[in-house]
Amino acid sequence: MFCTALCLVKKQVMEKIHFILVCVISFFFLCSCNKDDEYEEANSQPEFSEGLGNNPRDANRQVYTDPNGDKIIRDPFGYITYISFFGNDNAPSSASEMFSQYMEIDLEENFRLFRSEVFNFVENPPAIECYQQQYKGVIVYNGEYDVHFKSGKVTEAGGTFIKIDNLDVVPTIDEKKAKEIYAKYLKVSADHIGSGILYWFDDALMIAEFPLYKGSVQWAPRLVYGLMFKGESAEGYCFIDAHTGRILQTWPHYYMWCDI
Repeated sequence: MFCTALCLVKKQVMEKIHFILVCVISFFFLCSCNKDDEYEEANSQPEFSEGLGNNPRDANRQVYTDPNGDKIIRDPFGYITYISFFGNDNAPSSASEMFSQYMEIDLEENFRLFRSEVFNFVENPPAIECYQQQYKGVIVYNGEYDVHFKSGKVTEAGGTFIKIDNLDVVPTIDEKKAKEIYAKYLKVSADHIGSGILYWFDDALMIAEFPLYKGSVQWAPRLVYGLMFKGESAEGYCFIDAHTGRILQTWPHYYMWCDI
């Protein structure tokens, strides 16, 4: 009689253990499914599929001439978008000097030189230096300056500087996951997704300005992955938020005849 009762207790204990294991396995399975569903729902449509609207940086630019006769255009945030030194004998002799003197910006800290060329096919050849903005080593999309020289002096310069403060540049999702999200959205293999949406750079991780929310007139920089579909598509380029995994924007990518 005692053995029978003991066997019954053991059986009940085993049934409870089995039930608990089934519940635990089901819980992890559901969590996994919910994670996939979250990405599926988040990427069903780009956050800014209807367009970004007008960047406030492009509005109300101020044009004036300083006491040296230099023509200067500033954006609404006070940063120079164009400056001309033609006729100024005291023009800066380097890009570093120009950024420091006229914009109070440390060139080495805030920019990467990606192109430098002297046009030797003409007499007294002009030269150009092209700089891409960076923040904590991450390139800034649309943050770029072209600086022109002649006779060892800056003649003119133009571009965009985007002020960035306290932006977290450590991504929450990695590049591989971002490519998988974009591939899932396009319904293609992740092998068909690459980086290098900027001609001079292969970086996928970058910083780009976006409205704070859909329809907002206030913009702010975000950490994103800039990705491209290795083929022709009306949504061949995209930005994915590097923290949330959401597709923010897509735009066409078509090959030109010279690329074929």
